[in-house]
Amino acid sequence: MKTLITLFTLLSFVFAKDQETRSIKATFFGHEDGFYYFTDYNDNSFFFEGVEAAAKEKFDLTKKKFIYKKFNITYKVETTKGEYGEEYYASIIVDLVLEE
Repeated sequence: MKTLITLFTLLSFVFAKDQETRSIKATFFGHEDGFYYFTDYNDNSFFFEGVEAAAKEKFDLTKKKFIYKKFNITYKVETTKGEYGEEYYASIIVDLVLEE
């Protein structure tokens, strides 16, 4: 399942420009191995590799109390290098707003 989510997310960002911010509304489903997992209202899955400090100060997504909460997520896509020097796109959360 993780492989499917990873593949879907990577493919969805293939044409994204570096440092361009985007926004989605999605439900938080958990944090595992440094990744943050969300699903939007159309059942599309997203994962983020990191959270910037300003967003971390607002919400600590490592806490279970935020699971199943809906957020407006602002994120950026960066080009980064993997363990073996291969380039890939990484999605980083820039801002979070809890939806009521």
